[in-house]
Amino acid sequence: MYTAQGALDRESAIERYGPMVRRAASQLVAKLPANVELDDLVQAGMIGLFDAMTRYQTGHGAQFETFAMQRVRGAMLDELRGSDWL
Repeated sequence: MYTAQGALDRESAIERYGPMVRRAASQLVAKLPANVELDDLVQAGMIGLFDAMTRYQTGHGAQFETFAMQRVRGAMLDELRGSDWL
């Protein structure tokens, strides 16, 4: 999962945490109106996952899954806020 330089390997992280993003999007879309598309939330969540991969630091005591889930949900909520016309 990590490269020799100590950074997260993007390809393996996407394969490993992609289902987590899809699960979070499915849970969120169930609480939203029918006009919100699941794929839009998954796309925003993947952007959040990429952001989490670049910002994660191992010395802070949090597991990557915990940190990434917060970034993924935040990216999805930001996407919803951005598409709201109010």
